[in-house]
Parts: sequence; C-alpha cells; structure tokens
Amino acid sequence: MVNVDSWKILLRCSKCGIENEVTLGQIKSGESIQCVVCATRISLKDENGRVAEGTKQVQDAVDSLEKTVKKIGGSLKLK
Repeated sequence: MVNVDSWKILLRCSKCGIENEVTLGQIKSGESIQCVVCATRISLKDENGRVAEGTKQVQDAVDSLEKTVKKIGGSLKLK
C-alpha cells in the first residue's frame, strides 16, 4: 500500500537557502526540523489544514487506483 504521508518534498531554509527534505506527514503533524547546513529551526505548520486535506484526497485517489490495478492482476509501485 502506498502511503502519501511518506512522500518527500524540499523546503528551502529562509536563512541559508539550502533545500531540506521533509515528508508530508511531518508537515501534517506540525513537526519542526533543523536545517542540515545552518542548524536553523524550521517549524512545519499546516495552519489552515490544506496539506492534510490535499494528502487525504491524493491518498483516496491512490487507494482507488491500487484497487483497480489489483483487479486486473497488477500492482502499483510509485517511486
């Protein structure tokens, strides 16, 4: 089963500009990370719930696609 929360995105540090890798799940849960270069704390906030709403919609679509592919004898593998 594909878990959308584990999908990774890159967020740019506002202090040094380096891109930091985070998961959608980390954003949904409101974690904070430390920049890999300058150690600045980056708060991951989904203040208006858009990430949670979007990931639910994508997860529902992926689940539906997986069921359809399985019915025809295949399997879904996303990279």
